[in-house]
Amino acid sequence: MCGVTLSGGFVTKEMIEDRLGSAEVEPLGADVQIVESTAIEIPELDEDIVEGDGRVKGTVAMSRALVNAQQGLSLNEKRLMMTALRSIDSKKSPYQHGKSDGYVSVRVRADEFAAVADLAARSGEKQSAAAYRGLKEACASLYERKLTYMDGKKLVKLRWVWKAEYHDGEGWAQICFSPDLTPHIFLLQRRFVSYELKFAQGLQSIYSWRLLELLMREKDRGTLLITVDDLRETLEIPETYRFADIKRRVIDMAVDELNEKADLVIQWQPVKRGRAVYSLRFEFVENPQGRLDV
Repeated sequence: MCGVTLSGGFVTKEMIEDRLGSAEVEPLGADVQIVESTAIEIPELDEDIVEGDGRVKGTVAMSRALVNAQQGLSLNEKRLMMTALRSIDSKKSPYQHGKSDGYVSVRVRADEFAAVADLAARSGEKQSAAAYRGLKEACASLYERKLTYMDGKKLVKLRWVWKAEYHDGEGWAQICFSPDLTPHIFLLQRRFVSYELKFAQGLQSIYSWRLLELLMREKDRGTLLITVDDLRETLEIPETYRFADIKRRVIDMAVDELNEKADLVIQWQPVKRGRAVYSLRFEFVENPQGRLDV
């Protein structure tokens, strides 16, 4: 695999061809160097993704910047990316698995996707057909998805992946993380967020999942205080939503779903400045009884 090293990051030869429509490109300047890059394939976890009680096993971790970012993912894309992150040991270097100029590659199987989405096979199915469709559709659109966050005064935009392949008829996807994502998911020592993937198992709303991550950011305190404007931006809530819409279509729905499906008990209240709601206060604890549907 050929790649180009630029001051702004890593670009593959295939990405250049994709943009220009041809392998015939102009000679590169002196500040650009062609390098060989190979896949750093993260080994699959040597365990079943589901516990005996039906809960998903595994933990995902990422920098606080990613949690605070506008992630730009649909629900199925979120399921795919977080299932891929489950295979990563965030405390270690990816380069123990390959060359230091390689790109990180993870395999996600349809049965793993089905477990995270809580999709059961119907009668006569070996695996849920909806899981195959969801995995394939998420993989097809993932390359176009970008996340946006602030780094000091800099507005940063980057892709989640630079390549995503779905192997039709085999039921698995190969996810190649964007190289710029590496410091956000590996060698995490401080200012990172982690949570058990079982908390997100079966969630039907991307708002619920994103609220879960904001809560997990504050899990040591058990309290999340966030302005309405910050919630709108982080969860990518439509600008047309008034607070009444946000309360009904986002907050109440997400809190109800997390209280039902995650091992959490959440309460929230609006905080006003004058007559208008300015911020939101969420109080949460882990449910000592666990999930009621298990």
